[in-house]
Amino acid sequence: MNEFASAFDSAFAKLQVAVETSCAAEGEWPDQVAAGVRAAFLFAAADPAAARVLSVDALAAGRQGFVRYDRMIAYFSERLLPGRTLRSEGQRLPETIGRAMVGGVATLVAQRLDAGVEDELPALIPQAVQFVLTPYLGAECARKVATGSS
Repeated sequence: MNEFASAFDSAFAKLQVAVETSCAAEGEWPDQVAAGVRAAFLFAAADPAAARVLSVDALAAGRQGFVRYDRMIAYFSERLLPGRTLRSEGQRLPETIGRAMVGGVATLVAQRLDAGVEDELPALIPQAVQFVLTPYLGAECARKVATGSS
């Protein structure tokens, strides 16, 4: 395994542990998603080198980077599947909605990392949570989960 592959796999494992640990502490699916997004953003802010390997470097690494990046996006998008059952129209959501939401969040993180402003990531957590949850819960409910208001 080459240096990039090893660095990616190590960073991905650390991110998975951070996200899964945070999600496990929550009861309801929307709160789990919010905790997962929060954990991912805090991970990226705390360890920008690892987050950069998962995003910017992966996309610049050619085929092996794309394969690993795609595996990461697929892994996290699978965690969004339960949301399809929360609204009557959820089953009519495009099959790719989870990948689009996770990809959007990954792009947002990558942009901040590439600009060297990873310290902005924690402030973006509520917006990112609302973005991810809106297709599944509707805008108002997603906003309430994102801001912690009931």
